[in-house]
Order: sequence, then C-alpha cells, then structure tokens
Amino acid sequence: MRSFVLGCLLAAAVFAQEPPVREHVTVNLVELTVHASDPSGEPVRDLKASDFRVLVDGAAVEIESLEWSGTLQTEGGPAPTAPGRLMVLLFQWEIQAQKAEGHMRMSRQALEFVDTLEPGDRVAVLAFGSRLWLRQDFTSDHALLRDAILNALVARDAPANAAAPTLAAVAAAGQDATSIDKAFLALGRALRPLPGSKAILFFGWGIGSWNALSADGQLGRTHYAPDFEEARKALQSAQAPVFALDISGGHHQLEEGLSHLAFETGGYYFPTHDFPRWAMKTVARAVSGHYALVFKPPPDSHGIHTIQLLSPRKLVLLYRQTYED
Repeated sequence: MRSFVLGCLLAAAVFAQEPPVREHVTVNLVELTVHASDPSGEPVRDLKASDFRVLVDGAAVEIESLEWSGTLQTEGGPAPTAPGRLMVLLFQWEIQAQKAEGHMRMSRQALEFVDTLEPGDRVAVLAFGSRLWLRQDFTSDHALLRDAILNALVARDAPANAAAPTLAAVAAAGQDATSIDKAFLALGRALRPLPGSKAILFFGWGIGSWNALSADGQLGRTHYAPDFEEARKALQSAQAPVFALDISGGHHQLEEGLSHLAFETGGYYFPTHDFPRWAMKTVARAVSGHYALVFKPPPDSHGIHTIQLLSPRKLVLLYRQTYED
C-alpha cells in the first residue's frame, strides 16, 4: 500500500513539473512591392491602404499594412532617411558587337544615373555575354561604378564583397550561367536573402527565341527555355523587379521576352532607340521609392497564385503577378 501511495505521489510531482501546453497560431502574410505613379510617370506618395483592393486568384483578401519607402518625402511625413536601395545594373552584350551602338548609348545614360544616386544607395554592375560576370559588387562609390560601367564588356570578374550585401553567389555561379535565363536565375537567387528595396536595371536586347513556325503550327511565337520560368519565380520571390531598357536599334521580335519578364516581376519595358534619356529618367523616377503592401493570403492555400491590384485612382501600378506558398 505504501509503495502504491508513493508511486502516485511521484507521478503527481512529475506531472506538476511539466510545462502547460500552449497553442500557437501562425498567420502567413505576403509582402508585395508596389511602384505607383501617375500617368505622367511621377511617383505617387500619398496612398493609403484604402486606395487599393487586392485579389488573389480572383477573390478579395485583407490588406494588413501599406508603407512607403524611398528617397522622396511623403505628404506631411518626415524627411527621408538613408534609403538603403539595392540596385543592379545588368548589361547584355552581343558577341558579334552588333549591339555596340545601343550599348554605348545606354552606358552614357547609366553614367548619368550614377550621378543621381543618394548616399545610402548601393549598386552592383553585372555583364552577360557567353556567361555572367560580376563587374562590381554592391558599392556606394561612384568612381568604382563609373569604371565598372565603362568596362562592362571586359570579360573578367571583380572581387566580391567580404560582407553583406554581396553578390558573391553570382560570381560563384557566373561560369555556369551560360544563357540570359540562367543569368537571371542566378541573380534572383542571390538577391532573395538580401533585405530592403531592390531593383534590376537591365540594359539588354533579348530574352527567348523567335520561332517563325512553332511545333503546334502557330506562326510568329516566342519560345522560352525552361530556365526562364525558374528565373521568373526567383526574381518574384526576391522582390526584385526588372526594368528592361532595350538597347536595340528599333522594334524587333525578341522585345516580347523583355516586356514579359519586366511585367511579371513588377517592372516595365522601354525601347531606348529614340528617346534614351527620357527612358532612363522614367526608370529613375520609378525606382525612387515604392510601397510595401502586406496582405493576408487565403487560408489553406498552396501552390502558385495570381495577384491583381486594383485602385479607384488613376494610377500606373507595377507589382509581381504571382506568389507561391
């Protein structure tokens, strides 16, 4: 009898020492980088959450928060602090130098863009030819950036930063990034873990290939390699919109790929053969600031979902078109 009572007392003591059970409810949220401008291209900085509706797969979802981040002061708000923008200038050159004129034209615009950077901005310069090259890791040093832009076509890697933010992962993967699709995939993966505002200014001439007659008999269709879809997902996940500045000398068949990648990632496409300075200034205004819009996704949703952003105001809205959970 004594052993039975003692056993009960020991069991009660052990049970009393066990911590109480606590239930945790995890609420997943999705952050959406939104560039909002008026029809003339000027960024709009006075928007509130009530100015938007977010649809996921066609159904309305709840907006949790909306916050402006950028170099421009909001209406009635405090003066902007160091913006901490991360920007990548990616130059796509053509092996046979058929795009040399366009490259030189937009290199001049890129040099002027560097002169407009804020002290807290950090910019990296990449070049793609037969592979991807890191010409300059993230820096706020204007002299280093000018040198990297002027020598963007030199086929050699520059040293990567020892500390973050860095594109060391791009330098490591550059030799295997033998197509522009693989180059964007490597870049998206390298940018994903880096916090803050990000943008890619792509001085390029083409993505995909043009098929005069496709396998299904359709005429005039752009074909994308399997790596294109993976690159799109990586860039969307990194919240790194692509602003495509076409260096070609006129309209061409591969511009559809440039436009498609820009639209899907939340940027836009500009031809530059007629008004290169206007194109560069419009992009510069777009990347001067953005909204971080956070919304609550539908419960128990898995897979890839489409995003639609609506506003009663007359706005040009740039944002990624899908997210995956």
